[in-house]
Amino acid sequence: MSQTLSRPTGASPAGRSLLRRAARAAAFGAALLATLAQPAFAAGFVRDAEVEATLKRLSDPLMRAAGVAPESIEIRIFDDRLPNAFVYGGRNLVVSTGLLRDFPEPAKLQGVIAHEIGHITGGHLARRQIAMNNLRGPAMAGMLLGIAAAAAAGLAGGGASAAAGVGLGAGSQTAVQRALLSFSRAEESAADQAGITYLERAGVDPTGMEEVLEQFRGQEVFSTRHVDPYALTHPVSAERLSAIRRRAAESPARGDAPDPELVYWVQRMEAKLEGFIDTPSTVLRRLDPDDRSEFATLRRAVALHRAPDPDAAVAEADRLIQIRPNDPYYYELKGQILLESGRGVEAVTPYRRAVALAPDEPLILGYLGRALLSVGSPAADREALAALERGAARSDGGDPGLLRDLAFAYARTGQEGEAALVTAERMMLINQPIDAHRMAERAKSLLPAGSPSWLRADDIVVATKAMQQ
Repeated sequence: MSQTLSRPTGASPAGRSLLRRAARAAAFGAALLATLAQPAFAAGFVRDAEVEATLKRLSDPLMRAAGVAPESIEIRIFDDRLPNAFVYGGRNLVVSTGLLRDFPEPAKLQGVIAHEIGHITGGHLARRQIAMNNLRGPAMAGMLLGIAAAAAAGLAGGGASAAAGVGLGAGSQTAVQRALLSFSRAEESAADQAGITYLERAGVDPTGMEEVLEQFRGQEVFSTRHVDPYALTHPVSAERLSAIRRRAAESPARGDAPDPELVYWVQRMEAKLEGFIDTPSTVLRRLDPDDRSEFATLRRAVALHRAPDPDAAVAEADRLIQIRPNDPYYYELKGQILLESGRGVEAVTPYRRAVALAPDEPLILGYLGRALLSVGSPAADREALAALERGAARSDGGDPGLLRDLAFAYARTGQEGEAALVTAERMMLINQPIDAHRMAERAKSLLPAGSPSWLRADDIVVATKAMQQ
């Protein structure tokens, strides 16, 4: 987010420069407070049924070891080449694609996940929010005083007074930074120790956590040099690393080999992410044309799909299905290639097979529904509606794309009130309350008064009115 500070009439060049510096100082402090209070998303979320299933394989044993119900925690992936992981909202764990690619080993990824579960069980997010609220007033007051002092000096021609004003704002920042760092380091150490306990209970070698933090050693918050986001949000002190080393060295799980099945899925996840994230030409150039191994074929299929060369990509997907004929995710990949190539009718068959093999996977159900809607027949529309309703019922936290297709299916089958309701819910999900209110009012006018769907629409009307007040 960019901010523009209006230029005062008559300010000297030196004064204007100091004003800009003061404004940047204030913006940095405000951004810092916001970032530590809640994570910033520089890129969009990534949804992929196979990758999410792999993350569940990694995280579920750790959650059970922590006494946390796996279904109570949402794991989300966001597309960022830099490694990072964090918790937000108390029950949401977010990992970046960069983290998944930089650490394609189960023990390392589980070390990071166990640490984040330690934040959840420790209630750190709530405690941090309290600390932020306590610090927000003094920090912003100091920064605003700094801007005022710099502005006054700038109007007078600049000089030492303006520099002192900038220093006042920067000093407030520094004091807050020190307080936040002290609080953050205590949390990080507590999460480390809890995480190692969960790793040991799950039979996972904790040296994976140690090795991840070794990579970020020396990268501290507020460094003027570029550092990875994980180091910014998880400062690695010498004391913290020493404590982890001691626990890892004494751990009864030290040296335990990872589950070969888990190794397979993590390596497969890395292959798929490489195919989707790196440029197709780069992926294809790395591959030996004669390499017909499973993971090489997976990389090639995805890269050819993105090239785009759909016929060649489908041929590679068929080879994957020959290797693992009962794998729902390879049928899903073939369906995706066909659907995104404008061949939705052809995509129905592989998606149906994928759903038969993974009947409770909402993302696959959603894509089957989308493919069926492209057929254009009443029977296909009814089948699409059934698939999309099942997917929506199983979707954790809502999927805007699935809800859009579900509204389309309701409209196709003559259920205009339900279509308006689902559209209103989608508008709420993507933070468009005005449109949500309008569609909810339309839904109420079309649905039977007092019915469950009418009541859901009325809830949205009430909520959006409150948001606009």
